[in-house]
Amino acid sequence: MSNFQQAEEQETKKNTSQGPVKTKVKKAEQEVIKCPGCGASIAQDDLFCSECGYNLNTRYCPNCSAQTNPGADICPICKTWLLDGLCTFCYTELEPGSVFCNECGNPKDGIKCPDCGNNSIFDFCTNCGKALTEGAQAALELAASDPDAKMVVESAVQAASIEAEIAKLEKLIQEAPEPIIEEPPKPRTGRFSDSKMAAILKTDQNMDSTALRKAEEETKAADMAKAREAIEKQEKVREAAAKKQELEKQKTQAIAAAQAALENFKNKQFLTHQDARRFHNAMRPGNPSGWLCNFTNTVHPDGPNGCDEPCHGGYWYNGETISVDIKGPC
Repeated sequence: MSNFQQAEEQETKKNTSQGPVKTKVKKAEQEVIKCPGCGASIAQDDLFCSECGYNLNTRYCPNCSAQTNPGADICPICKTWLLDGLCTFCYTELEPGSVFCNECGNPKDGIKCPDCGNNSIFDFCTNCGKALTEGAQAALELAASDPDAKMVVESAVQAASIEAEIAKLEKLIQEAPEPIIEEPPKPRTGRFSDSKMAAILKTDQNMDSTALRKAEEETKAADMAKAREAIEKQEKVREAAAKKQELEKQKTQAIAAAQAALENFKNKQFLTHQDARRFHNAMRPGNPSGWLCNFTNTVHPDGPNGCDEPCHGGYWYNGETISVDIKGPC
């Protein structure tokens, strides 16, 4: 019997008490999945990857008995820490009876957030996102210098600025007066001769007629001024519509740049789950719906801290839009 077969048999016996072990069937009859360690195609019920030896043995949470992923450090259901005896922050083996980790110095039982009071076994508070450890502060500094994340943020800020300007132009267009087809004819400016003026002023009736004519001319002049003002507004509206069209193109380009950078950003993978949590928590935006993980395509309302396989990458999610923001060092 080979060493690999012996190890597989020993693991099967050792984990019998942790939960039911599925009966092995031919690989061709099983659902084929990808090994989380190397990406090779393996049978769903394999205990180890035949390519890299990744431990695929089924495990169960000691707190709620939910099935857990072999590489997970927390239960996907109740979030219980699964790696008993290892530091929750850096995975260093803890000495028996120790209160603090000898490697990172963080408390074995987690840190109480000074802002919201939530106890967290992660570098960032799961509840409010506050940085709790030196590792969290370092992650904030690294996140601020990440080129892909910076491109996403800069493009998003640019798109938001353009959107605000477009809204102003849209308001101007909506409040514009009815279009003026053509400028009304100007009132006649010719003056009466002295003899005609004298004849007009001979009678009270003619005087009344003159006053009426004068009032009509004043009304026409006022209408002319309004018409010219409306024409000027219409010209501004045409200019605003042209500018809005150009801004729409710029906005589309900014969003495309953000999406291109985001493809690199959201597919970043990490050596450990805590590395991934630190990195993505450092970019937590103000009000996200949650964190969408690549592993199960699930939105975790409590962010990457609620994901049991965050090392496979993901991104902050808000409805149909992707939210990425750089906090910067606190």
